Amino acid sequence: MPVYRESYVFRIETEEPAMLWEGFGDLLLPADGIVLPAPEIALGGGAIVNLPDFDQLLNGVAQRLDVTLSGISPATLVYAQEEAPQVPGAPVWIGRVEFGSDWQVVGAVNWEWQGEGRSLVVDRQDGDPPTRTLTLSVAAGDTTRSRSPSAYFTDADQRRKHPTDAVFSHVGKINAGTSRRWGPK
Repeated sequence: MPVYRESYVFRIETEEPAMLWEGFGDLLLPADGIVLPAPEIALGGGAIVNLPDFDQLLNGVAQRLDVTLSGISPATLVYAQEEAPQVPGAPVWIGRVEFGSDWQVVGAVNWEWQGEGRSLVVDRQDGDPPTRTLTLSVAAGDTTRSRSPSAYFTDADQRRKHPTDAVFSHVGKINAGTSRRWGPK
């Protein structure tokens, strides 16, 4: 039976780019020539509480993910508090790194998803001991646009917005099996 030793890595391209990984302590990641031009250290992000399934956006629907890490290190906490205002709009990569039987990194990071940062929030749950969680909201595509609900194309609705536009003046006369010629008579 195979044993999978892997962890997820998150890179946020703020003014001073940051890398977090699903684990504790610092992790040296090798250069890959794609996202990492030189070897770089990833900060320990603790354990992943929530990492939803993600897809690549190819003629599809915009996707928004909330990644939650628990048990973050003091260095990660400092980063989150100082850099959170820069996260909205920053490019974010999510990748997977594999470990060998000796728990050393094997090969470069396999970058699986690219999106844009929306927010970075630190939360504290009281308890014994208290727990801090970090939630990184990321999106692929334009998730900020909103659409009005479906509407009926009526002459009254159109004239409310544009009083001289008569484009929908004959809509009430159209029903199944009828058609209207477009343009002037």
